[in-house]
Amino acid sequence: MFDIQFEKFNYSHDLAEQRKLFMECFPETIGTPVTTSKHYEWKFKSFPNCIKEKSYEYVVKLDNEIIGYYGAIPYEYYIKGEKKTVAMVCDVMTGVKARGKGVFTKLGKYSIEQFRKEGISFSTGYPIRPEVIPGHRKVGWTFPFQVPMYGKFLKLNSFLHARRKSFLIPFANIVLKAYNGFFNLTIKSHYHIDIEKYSSLQLDEIIGLNEFIKEWNQETPISLNKSINFLKWRLGAPGKKYEIIILRDNRNKKIVGYSIAREIQKEGVPCLGILDFCLLKNTTKFSNLLLQEIESTAKAFSCELILMMMLKHKANDYKITRYGFLKTPFPFSFILKQYDDSLSTSFLNDEKNWALMWIDSDDL
Repeated sequence: MFDIQFEKFNYSHDLAEQRKLFMECFPETIGTPVTTSKHYEWKFKSFPNCIKEKSYEYVVKLDNEIIGYYGAIPYEYYIKGEKKTVAMVCDVMTGVKARGKGVFTKLGKYSIEQFRKEGISFSTGYPIRPEVIPGHRKVGWTFPFQVPMYGKFLKLNSFLHARRKSFLIPFANIVLKAYNGFFNLTIKSHYHIDIEKYSSLQLDEIIGLNEFIKEWNQETPISLNKSINFLKWRLGAPGKKYEIIILRDNRNKKIVGYSIAREIQKEGVPCLGILDFCLLKNTTKFSNLLLQEIESTAKAFSCELILMMMLKHKANDYKITRYGFLKTPFPFSFILKQYDDSLSTSFLNDEKNWALMWIDSDDL
């Protein structure tokens, strides 16, 4: 058995080594902004000042070299209206030297014990790689439910070209256009609802956004605190730009729904990824307008696929399958580790109390 040490991550001394380990563990990110020190500093060192710690980061070392890292960001959630600090775990990694030796499990045990000492109510995560699942289970994470990913193709050019079936593109696009056209025929107009569009640099210009978020928080049993300060941070990653779509009732000037999206690439397909999508309970019938505007935005950016991570019960509320969205075979596992015994475990494990989307994670 080799001699390993666990400790809090020393950002000022070990950042270059941590970035090297990140690229070793996530080689698909090489050459993208997420590998840079600037991205790390945004993610782990610039979280809004409403919480005492900007991040929780721990490492395991062998011969004074980092071979594993476990990071989390202190998101705030409202649980039945009461504010709780939650560790959203991300960038969990073990290097090649650490694999197959139980290091991932040991680092997990150490890190969640630190979360407990920090007074965290619970921690969350969204692993999609199957190889990390056993390690999470061993240290007591629960897997209460999955979060499906829904998609709607607008064109099949890149998808078929990547699969060497370009000869099918003309016919496939004709069928797809007819398919989408059928759903679009069912979209009804609502003349008292106005649509507004903003970039992520214009958050301060969106009148009534804070009030909308507060009302949405009150309606949602377990909800992320998406304050303006949080949104400025979440949408402020280096090299990223988001489109914000607002639905406003022109009779009382009240925001009734919104969505946040940005252009992404998935397996060579240009996509519009939906970071967030929500409406107030009594206005879910206007989801068709939001979906229609999302599709228009995707077409304006020449995106061929719209992707949305959304719980099944919310997809039903918003009736997204009525407008051509299909559940993909690539769900995310939602994992949870509870530390605050005053919270009801059954309440936390009930997916109908949540409204999870990509905004609740660090992805997109």
